Amino acid sequence: MNFSFRLATTNDTETIRQLAEKTFRDTYTEFNTPENMETHVAKNFSSEAILSDLQNPQNQYFIIESEQQIVAFAKLVKDHPTKGLEDKKVVEIERFYVDKNLHGQQLGRKLMDFCTNWAKENDFESIWLGVWENNHNAMQFYKKMGFEFLDKHVFVLGTEVQTDFTMKRDL
Repeated sequence: MNFSFRLATTNDTETIRQLAEKTFRDTYTEFNTPENMETHVAKNFSSEAILSDLQNPQNQYFIIESEQQIVAFAKLVKDHPTKGLEDKKVVEIERFYVDKNLHGQQLGRKLMDFCTNWAKENDFESIWLGVWENNHNAMQFYKKMGFEFLDKHVFVLGTEVQTDFTMKRDL
């Protein structure tokens, strides 16, 4: 398979929405109630929410395509500090999704390298993200990519309060 990288446009709204919802459900359905999943998906992965994100100049969506299909994407939020990084020029990776069917093909590593290089080229000092405390596979991946634990914060999924770890990587 050949893969290409590009900046997303508003024309990608529906395809990003579908991949975001599918990937989120694949990862978290077994750990959350159906009601909380539906609430979260409706709020965060509607076409309107994705389109609004794509139109916001603070956000950058990078996608990986294969055969005209989006198979992975990352949403970066520029100049969005978190506790412990208030005095640095930072970018947050708010979403980092790879189609489950393509795990093991190094797409996550390639997408992370792409995001990191973009952040360096745009003079950011650190990149950070939040990861659910029970998503051990993701934490292991982020550690391999040079991230380290910084703090933790509350993440609300529907009506459930969960804990996310904040991880950062200095650039």
